[in-house]
Amino acid sequence: MRLKPAPHTWSGSTSARSVLVTVFGDSVVPIGGEVWLGHLFELVETFGYSERLIRTSMYRLVSEGWLESERVGRRSRYRLTDFAVDEFASAEQRIYHHQAPVGWNRKWTVVFTGTTATEPGDHPRLVDHLRWHGFAEISDDVWVLPEDEAGTTSRLLERLDLQAAPPTASAEFTDLEHLVSSGVLGSSFSLDEAETAYRTFEGTYRHYGGKAVRSLEPQAAFALRTMIVHDLRRARLVDPALPSAALPVDWIGSTVFNMAGELYLDVTDAAWAAVAGVTGQAPGDNDVAANRFA
Repeated sequence: MRLKPAPHTWSGSTSARSVLVTVFGDSVVPIGGEVWLGHLFELVETFGYSERLIRTSMYRLVSEGWLESERVGRRSRYRLTDFAVDEFASAEQRIYHHQAPVGWNRKWTVVFTGTTATEPGDHPRLVDHLRWHGFAEISDDVWVLPEDEAGTTSRLLERLDLQAAPPTASAEFTDLEHLVSSGVLGSSFSLDEAETAYRTFEGTYRHYGGKAVRSLEPQAAFALRTMIVHDLRRARLVDPALPSAALPVDWIGSTVFNMAGELYLDVTDAAWAAVAGVTGQAPGDNDVAANRFA
């Protein structure tokens, strides 16, 4: 099955590498985490990328440790590395599921990055890793997350294979309400960046929905679903997922998450039909796919 041009939900400047990451996370992970390069060409043909650009982008993802390739005769197959499997699982929870802790006990996980004896280049990797997993720097080399998960964080940091792991601890702010009202938390956790991304998403997709979306052909549904996730990912991965007690009133993140979920579920069956038509595979009863936006 050859995919036709997709609806105009994005600009031609959208990064091919970034879209490929979205395709892997949204469509390849639930069918086993690997895909033939020829099938990938067909899947993303709808976005107008050349095969040369796709090959270059895949080479970058391999060199960055996200993917590994295998030659079988004249064909190439790509699969997620073990590191990528863990990272995609974390992103899965942040993109497709409510993030804020339920029944929060007001405890925070704290990581002290300034006390680590790091090799050159380790500190930037550590900081990027903490940001990726929702931490924010509230003071120099002091990073916090609104969950009491110090043990889990220590295991998470072990993936980086640092020369010396940073100390972690659990803590509780004595005047959380003041930190919220004064804007300290909003500033530290970059709520402005997340709010801007959510408002951009809302402006792009608020006119979609209803019977017209549910009746899209498979190739158009695949393209739209991919871009829903791609654009939502930008917001969700910079959203610190603060508990409601630490968020401004009427936080737009909740509204946009529900909006995205409704659109995603409207097109997902048709989108999977497009994937199955190209790869011959569908998620079936895969829990990862079935539980998205549940």
